[in-house]
Amino acid sequence: MQNPMWIAAGGVLVLIGLLLMRWASRYDAAGIAVDAAWRMAKTGSTTGARDELGRVVDEQLADIRADAARMGHARTAVKHGARFFIARFVTIAGLIFIVLGLAAIAAAFLWV
Repeated sequence: MQNPMWIAAGGVLVLIGLLLMRWASRYDAAGIAVDAAWRMAKTGSTTGARDELGRVVDEQLADIRADAARMGHARTAVKHGARFFIARFVTIAGLIFIVLGLAAIAAAFLWV
């Protein structure tokens, strides 16, 4: 018999993992490329793939330029470098949360 608490806990863990990975993809180079691929998939066109990737990168660089204008180049480099570094660990944590959530859901159906 399924245990609804295990299913709910697993669903929450999966949701948290997806949200963590979504946050991390904003600051990760691979996430930027995936965002460009999703935009092309939504439009259904593969023409202009390089232009779409350029637009996504330009959006990210515009944020960095705006921060540099406000705070200065050194603090901006440290801020965005730290976000890139932290995004790697958050991505791994998100994957772990997803795996644990799926394991909790499987446990609800198989063992509990």
